[in-house]
Amino acid sequence: MKKLFLGLLVFIIILAGSFYGAYVIKNRQPRPDYFEYYQAHDTVPVGKVGIFVTGLIMPEKMDHVFFYNITRKIFNTIIPWPFRKFSKLDKGVALLDPVKYHEHHEFTPTRLVDPFGSDRDLDGEPYIEKYRKGQVVWVPPSRRIYLDHGYFLYSGRKGGMPSLSGKTINKARIWYYTEGIRQHKLPHRQGTFAVIDGALEKIKQKYPDALCRAESSLYYHAMKLKLRELLDAGCDTIVLAAPMAVYSHFEEFNSSFRHCFEFIHEWQKEHGNKKIKVVMTPPMGHFQPMRQAFLDMLKDRLDTLPRGSDVMVAVTVHGMPWDHFPWEAWLKLAPAYRDKLFEEVKVLLKTYDFNKADVVMCQDEFADPVWDPDEHYLSTNRAYWNAVRQGYDYAIGLPIEFFSENSDTLFHHALKNYHGFDDYDVYEAIDYPDWSVPYVREMKQDRTTVIYNGVPVGKYQHHVIEAFYQSIDSVMAREKE
Repeated sequence: MKKLFLGLLVFIIILAGSFYGAYVIKNRQPRPDYFEYYQAHDTVPVGKVGIFVTGLIMPEKMDHVFFYNITRKIFNTIIPWPFRKFSKLDKGVALLDPVKYHEHHEFTPTRLVDPFGSDRDLDGEPYIEKYRKGQVVWVPPSRRIYLDHGYFLYSGRKGGMPSLSGKTINKARIWYYTEGIRQHKLPHRQGTFAVIDGALEKIKQKYPDALCRAESSLYYHAMKLKLRELLDAGCDTIVLAAPMAVYSHFEEFNSSFRHCFEFIHEWQKEHGNKKIKVVMTPPMGHFQPMRQAFLDMLKDRLDTLPRGSDVMVAVTVHGMPWDHFPWEAWLKLAPAYRDKLFEEVKVLLKTYDFNKADVVMCQDEFADPVWDPDEHYLSTNRAYWNAVRQGYDYAIGLPIEFFSENSDTLFHHALKNYHGFDDYDVYEAIDYPDWSVPYVREMKQDRTTVIYNGVPVGKYQHHVIEAFYQSIDSVMAREKE
């Protein structure tokens, strides 16, 4: 009996060790680490130069491919193995009530639609009838996503995609592009390409021989085709640029830039391993005009406030669960932009005759009870509530990582930032008809007016264009040194 016990114990130890080894191997960071490459690489272009701009750019109108790809990206980069295997399961058709699409608790729906907008199954029967027959069940919100919503699942057939992808696509279709915004479209692509095209036009004027292409980093086939156009045209150097204030592993080094390297290497193998030099530009937040865009916006806002007011400014970033990703490039690259702008905001406030003025740094996502239960980081929501409790007249949110409104700034951040506010309603449709004017949201809580100050579009956009131009030019100019 003792031998049997010892044998079983040894087996368990070996099994546990094997699982731990597999866990470590499956979840290690991809190699090569392109952030390490970025820090050490030779940035002098040689020969014929092609500039390729890419980054996460949302479509103006609903596109199922984009949202399918973004869920797969999250599954592969955020969710650890072996749990990501469960996230990719196709358990059936993900359904939402098009009126009550962001509910946290089970309820009785009146209509159900699938990710493609149909309220009927392939057999022609309405999903709501299947619900009434007990064939559709409620799936509660994820415990790992703060303020997540539930959905309904019909498991009578496969949905043709991971059920969680179906949930995300359905939410995007209804919330971001239909019920959640009166214009039924998002300004992110238009605003981002206004910056890209403006910067590249200035580059072409200075470097007329340079070839330029741009594409969203979640349209992989289009990315590949446009990169191949540059390579087929005989470019010896590919300059990679991303219209981002701060680079990260999540967006650039393990995503958009990594895909570019993969496509370039694939082309090289097809062309006798022709040598191609790849250079990455620095983030545009490293250049002063990017900071100036937000300083000008803030000054214009402060100019409208009465003298003697108590004012709090929240300098906000998107945020990440930093304690879980201590290797993130963002942590090393952010200070050159975030910290400088934070100090400049403090200097600006001192020029006003306010009774009390304060500046805080916070994040819109992940400083929450799920990812940050011990409150190591300040959430924008807690910053706003602190201002309310301390009786500030105004609390102004400055979202410094964005220069075009998107689903995060308009929807997700508001959901988190205004949690608990009397006037916030997740179902209240946003009205944003003129994309050349910053979208501003004002909300009164007790005596405090909380203002989301928007992003630098319209008359502020030239600063962002200049910052992106300087980022690219900082590499291109080295060719002439």
